[in-house]
Amino acid sequence: MSKILVVLSALLLLAFTPSVKADPLVVTSGSLTVPNQFRTPQYSFAGQNFSLIGNGGDSGATPSCFPCASGDLISVNSLFAGTSLGQGSLTVNGATFANMVFTGVFQFTGSPVVVPAGTTNISLTSPFTFAGSLLVCPLEVGGLNCGPSTQVFSAEFVGQGIVTLQLRFSFINANGDSVYDLQGVTYNFDSAEIPEPITLTLLAAGLTGLAVKRRFGKKRNVDAQE
Repeated sequence: MSKILVVLSALLLLAFTPSVKADPLVVTSGSLTVPNQFRTPQYSFAGQNFSLIGNGGDSGATPSCFPCASGDLISVNSLFAGTSLGQGSLTVNGATFANMVFTGVFQFTGSPVVVPAGTTNISLTSPFTFAGSLLVCPLEVGGLNCGPSTQVFSAEFVGQGIVTLQLRFSFINANGDSVYDLQGVTYNFDSAEIPEPITLTLLAAGLTGLAVKRRFGKKRNVDAQE
């Protein structure tokens, strides 16, 4: 019976394997900062065998409130796409590509935060998850061009961490609410492990094999009692 279980698990793994794509690169350190809601992102982050430094070309869609009053709910989500990623340098497996054009999508998602009452500058934090795709091309003279024929690198990314919103106290309004200006948003990555597709596939195969083993074990016990 144990041989049958091994064969079944192997067949299950083979059935899953063709559908598994290249694992995304996991960001384990670094940050992305938007100095305020009208400026462009600046980012520097890294993971195993890669690092990325860039300056955005436009502000993208970032958290905003103008003004920010106590009791308001602020989204911490951000989306940077296309020219929002700008240009910079990439290092992969020890090879550095400088003066590169970046395009793709960076998406940060987290729980919204509530602006508290107060009379001093404050920082609000929330966990976030990150997912993105990146295309890298040389910076062409006379303009930006990142078509399929000029790409030197492409990858998917995942990550997580803590986002911090910096608010500067302005005044108390006529309703008695504290009013703030949003000064900046920073996404700080951490190194918490994120499940990868191949890991999930192996786990599923193992759990299925265990379930089959238990089922046959119970049946064999019943047959023996009869």
